[in-house]
Amino acid sequence: MADNIGSGTSTAVASYLYLDGNRFRLRVNFISVETLRRVKDVEFMGGNPALDFADTIGGFLVDEPAVEDELLREYEDLVEFGLKTGTLSERSAWRLRRAARERPEEAERVLEDARAKRALIDAAFRPLSEGAEPPAPVLAELRDFGAEALTHCELAPSGDGFGCAWEHCEDLEAPLWPIAHAALELLTDGPLDRIKTCGRCRWLFIDTTKNHSRRWCSTEGCGTDEKKERYVARRRARRARSSSA
Repeated sequence: MADNIGSGTSTAVASYLYLDGNRFRLRVNFISVETLRRVKDVEFMGGNPALDFADTIGGFLVDEPAVEDELLREYEDLVEFGLKTGTLSERSAWRLRRAARERPEEAERVLEDARAKRALIDAAFRPLSEGAEPPAPVLAELRDFGAEALTHCELAPSGDGFGCAWEHCEDLEAPLWPIAHAALELLTDGPLDRIKTCGRCRWLFIDTTKNHSRRWCSTEGCGTDEKKERYVARRRARRARSSSA
């Protein structure tokens, strides 16, 4: 999570020469600038578009999400998410961006609805990651969400048969429908026993390892950070024992 969610830090450097007696001195100012991560910068690791969508809010598992943990900040982020996860084509993205510019208030309402649907998906799959069943009202609402998506889909050739597609729709809610469909397919087809929560952050993912041993959303991110913290804690404990001896 640490490398994918939240804010990044960049350093702006300003320097100038000034005369001090008979010498020129170089003065350098360093300014630390917090930059918010964007959807296009994040590598999602959920293994399913519905879980990836739930993971558009980050932060540590034990903490409430902070402002910088939010990735869905504007309608453009919904479009970028669709492009990144393959649930929107470039042509659809172009149409939706144009429609959002023409109908900004509607785009803002859809964005709010997207965050609510994200919470719904989280409420359905997080209990499963903990070995529990989702609440019945949550499942009913997710069923209705999926049913709405199906009313807007086209049946298009896919592999050896046909699949749902939303290629020609200009409704601003269109980015949400493939996600709803993916959520229903995951609930009905599984593998539900492979859904896990990262041991450090709130990201959900499908564990595809043979022995079901995956603990982190990313070994390079949360896994490495956890190991570093353990190492520091062990060193601190050893120093404390040495000083008290």
